[in-house]
Amino acid sequence: NKLRQKHAMQSDEGKHFGVDIDTGGVTDTYKSFVWEPVLVKRNALQAATEATCLILSVDETVRNPASEQEQGMGRGRGGMGGMGGMGGMGRGRGRGMMR
Repeated sequence: NKLRQKHAMQSDEGKHFGVDIDTGGVTDTYKSFVWEPVLVKRNALQAATEATCLILSVDETVRNPASEQEQGMGRGRGGMGGMGGMGGMGRGRGRGMMR
């Protein structure tokens, strides 16, 4: 494999080599101005985290009324409702919806 040969070089000559998608060969990505900066990876992870939190928040907001009634019947034992007496308001979910 040409790419592995470049990466295995003793000197630092081969550390910037990667696949050229236009030709299918191997190229020096540094000289071709192809970089994958850490900033791009951080932004992708941050966007994925925000999307996940949004999905979980929507899942928490939109509930099945039948399952809520079943869960509400079991709350009488603890006295606090399982959320520290907050009445269904979780941490970081805003003011909630008016009913």
